[in-house]
Amino acid sequence: MAGTITDPSAENPPPVRRGRPPIGANRAAVLDATRELLAAEGYQRMTLEAVATRAGLYRRYINRTWRSKAELVRDALFDDVAAFRTPDTGAVESDVRELVAQHVDLITRPEFLRGLPGLQGEFGTDPELWRETLDRHVGPPAAGFDAVLSRAMSRGEIDDHVAPLVVLGTVSGALQHVAHLGLLGRDELIEHGVRLVLDAMVR
Repeated sequence: MAGTITDPSAENPPPVRRGRPPIGANRAAVLDATRELLAAEGYQRMTLEAVATRAGLYRRYINRTWRSKAELVRDALFDDVAAFRTPDTGAVESDVRELVAQHVDLITRPEFLRGLPGLQGEFGTDPELWRETLDRHVGPPAAGFDAVLSRAMSRGEIDDHVAPLVVLGTVSGALQHVAHLGLLGRDELIEHGVRLVLDAMVR
């Protein structure tokens, strides 16, 4: 976890900007800078000082907004989960395919591939961070699987399915591992995920 954070000295001001950007723009700049540095350097080598410099902001803004480096990286990697859609195509296979495709597009980003392993280590030492992540970033896509599979049951396409968190965890873990190995392209990863769900976790 990140240690005590101190303000930069007056000799190292951030790049000059015209006017003061809105708070939302500051947050977006920090998250973008974090993603860029994760993709270039990985979790361990990325520093909050480097993030602040790249974002053109003082480090104290980061200190006020995020409790730690791990929390910042968590938001940078998972914020887009809020935009995940729960499809309703009328058929379980196409619904599952759309859910898996969104997941694959997230986990194959360079910043995700290089940033997640270090973040996972932080989850083990920060239970509060993990609980927040579970509620904010894992729960919603799990609910998407629940909705899709429940509708499939009501249509008579399947008889039952395992718990949604088990579905998401199994698919996520397997696809992340394969993506790290670089063995499959996007379409093959999606197909692999679809088959995991439909061949192993529903009946």
